Amino acid sequence: MKTAIFASALLLAIPLAAPAAEKDLYGTWKLVSLTRKVADTGATEQPRGKAPNGYVSFGRDGRVTGVIVSEKRPKPESAAKLTDQQRVELFNTINAYAGTYKLEGNKLTYRYDLTHNEVAERASVRDIKIEGRKLTMVNEPARSAMDGKMATTTTVWEKVRAAAPAKK
Repeated sequence: MKTAIFASALLLAIPLAAPAAEKDLYGTWKLVSLTRKVADTGATEQPRGKAPNGYVSFGRDGRVTGVIVSEKRPKPESAAKLTDQQRVELFNTINAYAGTYKLEGNKLTYRYDLTHNEVAERASVRDIKIEGRKLTMVNEPARSAMDGKMATTTTVWEKVRAAAPAKK
């Protein structure tokens, strides 16, 4: 009898382990670093510079949105004076996406509804590790939309603290 009760309690507890990890994912994360390892050469690169900027947000509704920009981007004088070359450089130094996500153990899968460049050939599965306020994602190998190189990208994120409620 005690064995049956213990086994029942254990079976009920197992499904509760996954939502706890997903609960830790909810919210907004600020990009700390982005590196990639190129498959052909084994070289580790920082394709968005040493200090890229970005955010990714995970909602309780299973939605994800993210934006990453390179460290060095054009600084146009104004929208009216934006050149075609600056437009191209601005486009080439951003990664933006929105869609849904699913977390299964340490595998995080994105399904894109839209991306900044409409290129569907991108890694959508990531191995993740959450340590306190730090989230590390390692994408499955994929061709980079930036230069076509086959690479594995690693991003490190820090959880953004919730803003204090506005005073009335």
